[in-house]
Amino acid sequence: MEKLEKLTAASKTVPSAAKEYNPYLDVLKGLAILLVVFGHSIQNYLPDSYYEQNIIFRAIYSFHIPLFMFLAGAAATYSSRPMNLDFIKRKFYMLVIPFISWGVIEYAISPHAHLTPFLTYMYQDLKFPDYGLWFLWVLFFNFCLLAIGKWLTKYLRLYSYLLVWFVVYCIPHNTYGIGLIKWHFPFFIAGYLIFTYRERLAKYRQWVAAICVVSWPLLLLSWHRLYYPHFITTLQPRLIAHHLDPIPLGSLLIVDTYQLIAFIYSYAVPFSAIGAVFWLMRLRPSKYLWKFLAFIGLYTIDIYAIVLSTSLLDHGYGYSWLRIINSFVIATVEAIIIGKFILRPIPVLSAILLGGRSTPKAVTLKTKA
Repeated sequence: MEKLEKLTAASKTVPSAAKEYNPYLDVLKGLAILLVVFGHSIQNYLPDSYYEQNIIFRAIYSFHIPLFMFLAGAAATYSSRPMNLDFIKRKFYMLVIPFISWGVIEYAISPHAHLTPFLTYMYQDLKFPDYGLWFLWVLFFNFCLLAIGKWLTKYLRLYSYLLVWFVVYCIPHNTYGIGLIKWHFPFFIAGYLIFTYRERLAKYRQWVAAICVVSWPLLLLSWHRLYYPHFITTLQPRLIAHHLDPIPLGSLLIVDTYQLIAFIYSYAVPFSAIGAVFWLMRLRPSKYLWKFLAFIGLYTIDIYAIVLSTSLLDHGYGYSWLRIINSFVIATVEAIIIGKFILRPIPVLSAILLGGRSTPKAVTLKTKA
């Protein structure tokens, strides 16, 4: 333990961020969780064949969870806790315990879950966390990888994070959330590194924002969450015809050009969306909107867990988009009320369902983010 702490302290070659938390992150968290709930409301009330082609749904799903991961990494830069074993234990308590607890609740309230033995159901939740509150599970392991990467910076500097991701990416299985970790860790670590070095990177902010604002709408026109666009799928035969797929690099490494281009495209869409959203929200169109989103951002885990683990979204009325919108509003309000007035004030419920989170204090938004 002492050795690990010494190595952690020695690895602080990365410049430390200011410890005064930026409430602008809560604004974006509020926006992200509202998009999550709204997206699920669309799925709840529209046929698959319709919502998959709907531009609003596609826009939301092109970036909403990557944005969450990015913000979680960014928020980690404001932590003053050393990233040691105590740090991992705390994250386990805050993320994994609620993940398991809500799984138990889902088993208890689901009308079909009892067809499966309890232990089998919980094991399936761990093996395939996307059936439960997988975001908490994946976020915990992202923090673990961050701690390992930061420990390795003593030897490899920033390359340590790339190495950690590469090792995870090479794992030949996607169960137990490994596939989700492979996909989401780059967003998490990007948020951490960009906010760690934000002062050095500030001079590139306008250029990056301009590129993102232009590129995301263009990429969104061709993006689909279930398959690659036409210009990607028709690219492979052209590459083969020009002897560009695969490309050998020496005698040991062969690059699959098609998969590389598809890989870059799959990350370009959410990253450009994240950049565009950061630029848009920095315009601060309304201080009241900012305050509202900042308030919502303080209850993200409450909304995420309660809405997605219960049937709150089934309380809508009307038809089509009217039902989607009012079910979204009703579910969000109900989740905040349950979290704020029932779960958070009771220590036991807060501990097992919200990771020990208490009722947050109101934040004061800065004039500029």
